[in-house]
Amino acid sequence: MHRHFLLTVSDDRSALFGVRFVNAFFKNKDKIKFTLLYIAPRTGRQDTMVPVASESDTCDLVLQETVKRLIDWDFPEENLLCKVKKRMVSTSKDIIAEDNKGLYDAVILGRRGVSRLEELISDSVSIQMLEQERSAPLWICRHPDPKRQNVLICLDGSQESLHITDHAGFVLAGEDSHSLTLLNVRQDSVDPDPLFQEARQVLANYDISGDRIKQKVLDSQNPAKAILAEADKGHYSAVAVGYSGLGKKGLFKLGSVSLKLFYEIQGSALWIG
Repeated sequence: MHRHFLLTVSDDRSALFGVRFVNAFFKNKDKIKFTLLYIAPRTGRQDTMVPVASESDTCDLVLQETVKRLIDWDFPEENLLCKVKKRMVSTSKDIIAEDNKGLYDAVILGRRGVSRLEELISDSVSIQMLEQERSAPLWICRHPDPKRQNVLICLDGSQESLHITDHAGFVLAGEDSHSLTLLNVRQDSVDPDPLFQEARQVLANYDISGDRIKQKVLDSQNPAKAILAEADKGHYSAVAVGYSGLGKKGLFKLGSVSLKLFYEIQGSALWIG
């Protein structure tokens, strides 16, 4: 089964962190499909979708360079598509709009996408990438370390954390080189075993063998700090966390924790459900 990702690109060619992450993370590259999305200025551009082999000048130089990198890194050319969209509202809202109609398995943002949101942190536009209804998780790739392996899945008892567990299982079903660690940051005496058992049942739907799954409990009153420390200590390629929204609470206020990770994580990609 192919996995189809919306890979956002921009003219910030020195920071193709999303592209670098997928190259390092995926080993079975023939099963991966990408739609490369470029959000163009409002003027001087019409929406286009063209095969990568096309010589059409609607496929910007940055798209062509990104395609070349992916092909050089053994992603099949026939699995790559370039899409140019005229900016209608804002970059973030336009990306979400494309995601919601495209049935993608994840939206991948490099540094440019993250920086655009950072600049508007106090503005509702930035939060809408997380708050707005979307059909796929976000992958935030900021300075990913290509030497890292495996995925850390954060559990807090919420449905959102189970959803991101399901996403991780779907992605990793075809990537045997990565293991999964289920993490619960405990702030009280609640037994975490039911959380682990439920997550393992979700992963079993993707035939992920038990020897690929580990589990860990950390006691901390600062979940975000504990997760960041564990991500660095374990050299995880990605950290997967649910997002319940800033107005909702899981066992460790999943919205605020996810947002803190959103701004501070480096080395590991952040998968937000």
